[in-house]
Amino acid sequence: DLNGPGGPPGGAIKMARENFAREFQEMIKFFQGKGDIEDADDCIVDPDDPEKCLSYRQMLKNLTLSNDAVWARERNRPEIQAPFIIKGPYFILCYMLDVLFDGKPLERFWFLETVARMPYLSYVTMLHLYESFGWWRRAAAVKRIHFAEEWNEFHHLLIFESLGGDRGWLTRFFAQHAAIVYYWVLVVLWLLSPTLAYNFSELIEAHAVDTYGEFADANEDLMKQLPPPAIALQYYMGGDMYLYDEFQSERQLGNERRPNITNLHDVICTIRDDEAEHVATMAACQKSDAIVRSINIERGLIIAGVTYLITNQLFSSPESPEISALADAVPEGFLALPLLGPLFAKVGQLREALPETWTEQLPMALREVFPTFPDAVIDALVLLITRIGFLLDLL
Repeated sequence: DLNGPGGPPGGAIKMARENFAREFQEMIKFFQGKGDIEDADDCIVDPDDPEKCLSYRQMLKNLTLSNDAVWARERNRPEIQAPFIIKGPYFILCYMLDVLFDGKPLERFWFLETVARMPYLSYVTMLHLYESFGWWRRAAAVKRIHFAEEWNEFHHLLIFESLGGDRGWLTRFFAQHAAIVYYWVLVVLWLLSPTLAYNFSELIEAHAVDTYGEFADANEDLMKQLPPPAIALQYYMGGDMYLYDEFQSERQLGNERRPNITNLHDVICTIRDDEAEHVATMAACQKSDAIVRSINIERGLIIAGVTYLITNQLFSSPESPEISALADAVPEGFLALPLLGPLFAKVGQLREALPETWTEQLPMALREVFPTFPDAVIDALVLLITRIGFLLDLL
C-alpha cells in the first residue's frame, strides 16, 4: 500500500531474514510442483465477488505474445545505431527473455519493469558521484528527470504486479537478482562512457515499445473487455501529473499527454507510449549539444513571469514592452494547462457576461462585496483585476 503506515523499514539483517523465510517456503513449493501463488489478498475487480475475480484471472491467462512478431516490429522500424559492444549484450538479453517467458507475457512484463527501474537509479547515483568529486555539474537537474522516469517504471511494475505477474517464485528470483546485477553493470558502463549507458537504455526501451505494441494489438478485443487495475487509474487519472510530465522531456509545453483509461487495453497502450517517451529522453541524453528539458520548469517560468508582471503592476499601458514580450513567450496550447486553462476559461466566461462598461462598475461592485475595505485597497483591487483582464485579452 503506497499510502500505508510510514516510518523506516527494518534493518537489513531483519528484512533479509524475513524475506528469505518467506521465499524459501515458496521455493520448496515450486520444486514440489505446487505452482504459483493463487490466493492473492487483493482482487483486481470486486473483492466481494470471488467468482468474478477468478473469471478475471482466467481471462488474463488467455493473453498471448508472439516473440517472432515482436522481432518483426523491430526490423520494420528505423534501427537504433549502437556499437556491437552494447548491441551484443542487448541481443543476448532479449533472447533470454524470449526463452524464459515464452507464453508468459504478464510475467515477462513484470520482470522487465523490475529491471527497467535500475538504469535511472544508477544514472542518479553516478550523477551524484560526479558532482561530489567536482567533475561535472552541467545540467545536473537531469537527476530530477531520471527520478521521474524511475517513478513511471515503478508504476508500470505495480500494474503488472496487480495483474499477477509476480506470482511465480522463479519469476521473482530471476527479476530481483537480475535487477541488482543490472544496476552495477550500468554503474560500471557509466564510468566507462555515460553515452554508451544511455545508448543501451535507448535500445532496451525501444524493444519495450515493440513488445507492448505487439501485445496490445494481438489482444485488443480481449483486453477491451477487462477493467483496468485500480493502480493504473490512480496513477494515470489521479490528477497529480507533475512527475508524469517531468520524464517526458522531449514534449513541447502545451502538448502534454493525458491518458484516458477505461479498460486494460488503454493501460497497455499508455505504457507503450510511456516507453516511447523514455526512448526519446535517452536519445536526447546522448547529444552533446542538447539540454534535456523539464516541461515543468518551462511552465513554472511562464507562470512566474505572469505573476511578476501582475504583482509589480507593470501593465501601465497596452504598448508596454513587458506585456508584448510576455504575450510572445506564451506558447501555443498554454491555456490547455491543467491549472491555468480552467481558471482563464472561467474568468473569460465571467467577463463575457459583464457589460462593456464593466470596468466603470467594478469599484461599486467591489465596495458592495467588501464594505469594510478602505478606498486604497479597493483601488488596488480594481487595478489588479483590470490588468489581469488585459492580459487575458492578449492570451
